[in-house]
Amino acid sequence: MMNHFNYGKYSDNQLIKLAQSGDVKAKGRLFEKYEGFIVNESYKLSENCRTDFKDTFGNLSYLFLCAVDNFNFKGKFNGYVKYYLSLKVRDDIGKRKARMPHVPKGEPFYIRNFNEIIISDEDLEDY
Repeated sequence: MMNHFNYGKYSDNQLIKLAQSGDVKAKGRLFEKYEGFIVNESYKLSENCRTDFKDTFGNLSYLFLCAVDNFNFKGKFNGYVKYYLSLKVRDDIGKRKARMPHVPKGEPFYIRNFNEIIISDEDLEDY
């Protein structure tokens, strides 16, 4: 039985198991652990694709939480989350180009939130 008071000592896999079973604090600890990575990826995307940083950060935060829920413990989580975020963003870019050919190439794109969940600063405070 794991002691739920000190999440800092848990491995990623332990935190993910707890998060997938509904432990919000474990999911929050994972988010804190990977927040720097999410910020860096958001910054790169906002610079390269001319998206709003806050919107991009919110979208990548949402995708990170989806990656936690979908992780199947094959391989390491840090590699999986990089791959997961990268594929989702590429998929959005590709679909935008395919479905909206009339939009000039230089125009900014947006990252879709398929579940249409509104993510705000208040929502992130729970994590």
